[in-house]
Amino acid sequence: MLVHVQAPGMTKIMAAGGDTSCAPVDLVTVLDVGGSMRGYKLALLKQAMRVVIANLGPDDRLSVVSFSSVARRRTKLTRMSETGKALSVSAVESLMAGGGTNIAEGLRVAAMVLDQRRHRNAVSSVLLLSDGPGPSSVQANNYEELIPPVFAHTGVDCEWSTPIHRFGFGNDHDAAAMHVIAEATGGTFSFIENEAVIEDAFTQCIGRQLSVMVQEARIAVACVHAGVRVMSVKSGSYESRIDEDGRAATVWIGELYAEEERRFLLSLAVPRAEATNGDTATLVKVVFSYRNAATGAGVSVTTETQWWRGRSTRRTHRSGR
Repeated sequence: MLVHVQAPGMTKIMAAGGDTSCAPVDLVTVLDVGGSMRGYKLALLKQAMRVVIANLGPDDRLSVVSFSSVARRRTKLTRMSETGKALSVSAVESLMAGGGTNIAEGLRVAAMVLDQRRHRNAVSSVLLLSDGPGPSSVQANNYEELIPPVFAHTGVDCEWSTPIHRFGFGNDHDAAAMHVIAEATGGTFSFIENEAVIEDAFTQCIGRQLSVMVQEARIAVACVHAGVRVMSVKSGSYESRIDEDGRAATVWIGELYAEEERRFLLSLAVPRAEATNGDTATLVKVVFSYRNAATGAGVSVTTETQWWRGRSTRRTHRSGR
């Protein structure tokens, strides 16, 4: 059984007479200023940050964290008014490279910035700009030890993390570390080879953060027919779980951008049915639940899969809460 979910888009919301405003973002940028970032890489990093700052709106907030051997918060979470943008640009332009590369310390300070917020914007994310950890930063390539526990990507027991979106600078960046950190937190990874790709890469990334429509999304599958069991769930990097008796399964998704789609493949064990004329049987019920990022309202969409004379049909019901 293929389960397909899609976040609502602006056009659909406008047609329904809803609010199309995007949820404001709390963004922490974690910038590598270790010795390996000297010269061209640091220039690329500063150019990238100018693109990030330019694309944020007045209700969005930005904090700049830099790290080398130690980490430092350069600016607190600041609203991106014209004054706030000027302050952030000044902080970025003052950066100088030197020392080691302690990514774990940079992420620890980012976690502290987010944890100490008195007011929280609806969406939060971290951008990590680096060429990778130094040779003494991790043991045996165990890159997950660089990630503070607060960023662990799981929706299990209602724990939702802040994604870390990773940008690798230069041809010699540590791609393995980049992928591990991004995937473990539900973020993305991009390679920044030269200035030609900076504008598109960071404009698209910020655009996605500003178009988050769905948060805390999950899929819950329940077997309605007594003989049906869930045998397996193929959910990629998303957390999933099947109950011990196989009667239910859950996939934790988290955030989705406007019109973003996800597909998950479930294998079901279905008993052979008697050939009866006109009878229908409901096999499973699928519930897609999430929180609207802009309004905070809960939404639930329910679909039932039925079989009639060997053909499957679906009924869908949507509700808010």
